[in-house]
Amino acid sequence: MTTQINLAQSTSPEELKTQLQDLMEKLEEVEDEKNSYETLVEIITEHSTDLENQIRHNNREMQTYIEQVKKVIDAAIAVKNNCFEPQILSDVAARSDTLGELAQVFSHMVQTVKAREQELEKLLQAYGRFVPDEFLQFLGKQSIVDFQLGDHVSKEMAIMFSDIRSFTTMAEQMTAQQNFNFINSYLQRISPGIRNHNGFIVKYMGDGVMAVFPEGVDDAIQAGIVKLEELQKYNQSRKINGEIPVNIGIGIHVGDTMVGIIGEANRMQADALSDHVNITARLEGLTKYYGVSLLISGEVVQRLSQPSKYRIRFLDRAIVKGRQEAITVCEVLDVEVEPVRSLKILTLPIFEDGLEQYCQGNFANAKVCFEKIVGLNPDDKPSQIYLERIQALLENSIPANWNGVWQFTQK
Repeated sequence: MTTQINLAQSTSPEELKTQLQDLMEKLEEVEDEKNSYETLVEIITEHSTDLENQIRHNNREMQTYIEQVKKVIDAAIAVKNNCFEPQILSDVAARSDTLGELAQVFSHMVQTVKAREQELEKLLQAYGRFVPDEFLQFLGKQSIVDFQLGDHVSKEMAIMFSDIRSFTTMAEQMTAQQNFNFINSYLQRISPGIRNHNGFIVKYMGDGVMAVFPEGVDDAIQAGIVKLEELQKYNQSRKINGEIPVNIGIGIHVGDTMVGIIGEANRMQADALSDHVNITARLEGLTKYYGVSLLISGEVVQRLSQPSKYRIRFLDRAIVKGRQEAITVCEVLDVEVEPVRSLKILTLPIFEDGLEQYCQGNFANAKVCFEKIVGLNPDDKPSQIYLERIQALLENSIPANWNGVWQFTQK
């Protein structure tokens, strides 16, 4: 507001006094207005500062909120990448608002899921002891829950049967608990050799083991050799403890075999089915008859990638009980302990000559060969068997169609 004061050139003292008085009043009005403006400025400044501080405070809170929301997002990503740690959200969970409740629920949920995953992993590991991973892979399954009754794979594969000799006699001398402990101790020693050579155990049958080797016969023979080597170490420890040694027989054959899931809806198990499985079981049974540790069929010999890698002794052409066709029976000498192995290798040419004479019906010549072997190695049971057969053939009439094949009348 602009105040104009007009002073006349000639005024009386009274007029001058009046004008002065008016001037004083105007000054007071101006001063009041000034004070009012200053007060208004102070009020505006104060409110502006408060507003500015409040905005800064809100911005800081908003920034903190945004950062903590980002922590929740990062925690979700960590869960996806399987690297979540509960402390990631500890400060967010401490909030008393909705975001804090969300962080608490999220952390609890993740920890609960993790606990369930660990329980599930333990459960799957436990199932894996009953159904090995190799079996899952062979059938093309990701998990045991994917198994269905009738799932199978059919292909040519090597089959192995092994069994403890005279186990019934051994079992009679032990309590049930001792039997249980013995079987588990034995199987723990000899089973890894199968897995380590690309095979898997289809099933345990008391003291017996049935395994298959999808990649071929070389794996099976290597596994058989390792099993018998491990058995020798096991027997050494049993000898130290005053226990009798364990003897086993192993039979290996090869052929088209179906491996899969059999049973019924509420009780299923793995198994291998084919006529070749039956032949393998008979081969294993013949180990006791021939007094040897590892027998293989002629088909196995034919499929070896490196036959010269092993010392193999042809033993017999035989028709086992219940079958019409003969199978070729061969012994793997590599598994024998010394000096048995060396003696069998030393007398191998004589043994082969004796077999040839035997198959041709020249029993007198064959008898000379086998007697020579027994003289050098009295424990060579196959040579003793041939001497007994020759004696029986000479005492009875020789079949007109003799071809050297021996037919078993008992299993």
